[in-house]
Amino acid sequence: MNTSESKRNFLKKSLALGLSLPLIGTSVWSCEQGSPKVKPLNILILGGTSFLGPHQVAYAISRGHKVSTFTRGKTQPTVNKAAFEQVEMLIGDRQDNLTALENREWDVVIDNSGREAEWTQRTSELLKDKVEQYLYVSSTGVYYPHETADVDESSPVLMEDPLNENGEAPERDSFGVMKAKSEQEALKVFGPERTTVVRPTYMLGPADRTERSIYWPMRLNRGGEVMVPGKPTDPVQYIDVRDVAEWIIRIQNVRHF
Repeated sequence: MNTSESKRNFLKKSLALGLSLPLIGTSVWSCEQGSPKVKPLNILILGGTSFLGPHQVAYAISRGHKVSTFTRGKTQPTVNKAAFEQVEMLIGDRQDNLTALENREWDVVIDNSGREAEWTQRTSELLKDKVEQYLYVSSTGVYYPHETADVDESSPVLMEDPLNENGEAPERDSFGVMKAKSEQEALKVFGPERTTVVRPTYMLGPADRTERSIYWPMRLNRGGEVMVPGKPTDPVQYIDVRDVAEWIIRIQNVRHF
């Protein structure tokens, strides 16, 4: 059996198992059922067509929100395509072309694509008087190296990469440092009361272009001796991208109710 056939069979079995599971996560279910009526919001998503974004867009639309996305127009969504028929898709570039965002107002901006701190700073400055809330999607990578399992919001973040073995600084910031610096730029401009920083762990699920969610199950399914990184006692935590997307959209109504 070839690799593609093995993958399809594995996915079919996983889907069947998932559909057979009883409803779990009662706290989330109860919160959703007991929540007040949703107030429609005007949401701007920076990014929105790659991995996390399409799930945010679909869920926001389903709750009656109005959604605009800002992208370079190069990446097409691979899931929830129908939802984008109801989306205003603005084209530009975080690096040097924010024209499409000028003279516009939104209730909240969700920044999925703020990789460089300068991008976050420029976008924040442009929108600070036009948007009520800035939500920056960061990462647990800001806590690198993950030497303990008890990190929380008060734990220090990595603002500078360590020197290499030759005593030299890296030419570019690592992913964690880049995210940590971007968080600070959003906080400087919008302030702590108007800034929300979300730090997901590894997100898995539909539209994941890395296929990291399927590699290890597929490899273990093949059997035989497997070389696995780390120690058996190392803590590992993943989250479904759809859960992250829906939570991000729901907390906007908490702030705007």
